[in-house]
Amino acid sequence: MRLTRKILFIVICLLFIDSQLSHLRSYESRAKVALLVDHSTGQTLYGKNEDLRIYPASMSKLMTLYVLFETLDEGIIGLDEKFIVSMNAYQREGSTIYAELSTMISVENLIKGIIVSSGNDACVVVAEALAGSEENFAMQMNLIAKDMGLLNTNFTNSTGLHNKNHFSSPRDLVQLATRLLDDFPQFYKYFSETSFTWNNIIQYNRNNLLRMDLGVDGLKTGHTMQSGYGIIVSSKRDNRRSIALVSGLSSNDERTSEILKLLNYSYKGFKSYQILKKDQLIEKAKVWKGKKETVSLIVDEDINLLLDIPARRGIRLEYLYKEPIIAPINKGDKLGEVHIIYPNSETIEVPLVAGENVKKKNAFINVIDVIRHFIL
Repeated sequence: MRLTRKILFIVICLLFIDSQLSHLRSYESRAKVALLVDHSTGQTLYGKNEDLRIYPASMSKLMTLYVLFETLDEGIIGLDEKFIVSMNAYQREGSTIYAELSTMISVENLIKGIIVSSGNDACVVVAEALAGSEENFAMQMNLIAKDMGLLNTNFTNSTGLHNKNHFSSPRDLVQLATRLLDDFPQFYKYFSETSFTWNNIIQYNRNNLLRMDLGVDGLKTGHTMQSGYGIIVSSKRDNRRSIALVSGLSSNDERTSEILKLLNYSYKGFKSYQILKKDQLIEKAKVWKGKKETVSLIVDEDINLLLDIPARRGIRLEYLYKEPIIAPINKGDKLGEVHIIYPNSETIEVPLVAGENVKKKNAFINVIDVIRHFIL
C-alpha cells in the first residue's frame, strides 16, 4: 500500500481582482498580538502571535460570565436571584460597580455590572456565590478552559487582576468568545448594552465601538499596567460575523484605532469563494478485492473560503490517500484528505470520502487477484 499525493489544481490565482479591493495592501497590526476569525467557519483571517501567552486583564471576565451563564442555563439559579456583597468583594481594587457592603444584588444586575462597568466587585460576588470562594471559582474556570481545549490559559481569579500565573492567548480568548456566542445566545444581548446604573451612578460601556455604526455588539475590553490595552469584539455586517482581538497597546485611542483597522480589513479585504462543491469528484482511486476496480473520491460538503488578495493569488489544493483501497467500501467512508494551502494561513484539511459502495469479491476471485498482484 502506498501513499498517493497529488496537486489537484491551482485556483483563483488568475481571477480578476476587484477594483474596489485592489488598492488594499496586506494588513499588518501594530498590536503586540492580534487575531481575526470568521465566526461561521472558524477560518483564521489574520493572526499575529495568536498563541503567545498574554495577561488577558478584564477579558478574563468572559470566563466568569461563561460559568455564570452555564449555571443559569442549567436552571440552578435565576436572573432574579440575589447574591450578597461580602467584605472581600466590597474591598476589591480596580473597576467597580460601587456595590455596598452586605447589600443584595440580582444576578441580572451583576451580569450588567461585569459587562458594562467591568466591575471587579461584581465578579467576586458571583464567584463567592457560585463556588464559596474566589479560589474555588478559579478552579472551576480552569476546568471549563481545559474542557474547551484552551491550552494556553490559566486563571487565578475571577477579575483578571494581574497575577503572573493568570494568562491566556488570543486564540484561546477568541475560542472562549465563540463558545459564549454559540452556547448562550439568550444571554448575548447583555454585551450590547451601552450603560449601567447602580447606586445612582451611571457608567458607560468601555467598549466604545458599541456607540459607532460598525455592527459591533460585544464583547470585552481589558487593561492593566502589565497587559497594556486590549479588546475582543464581535461584529456582524453583511450577514457575516467576525471576532477580532488586539492587545498589548499603549493607550485607549491606539486600541480603538487598531481594532477598527482589523475589522475594516475583515469586511473590505476579503471575499467569499467556493473552492469545492459538494459531491465534486476529486479522483478515481484503485480498489483491491472489490467488484469495482476504482472508487470515486469526493467531498461531502461545499467548501467556501474568505480570501484576501495574496491568498487569491497563491492558493493550491493537494489531495492524498493510500492505495489500493481494500473493499468492502461504504459510501461516505473517509478514504483521504484534501489540503487547501494558501499564503499566511493554516492549511485547511477536508475529508475525501467514498462516492459509492464497493462490494467485496468472492474468496476465489480474491485469491486470483492476490496472485496477479504479486506476479505483475
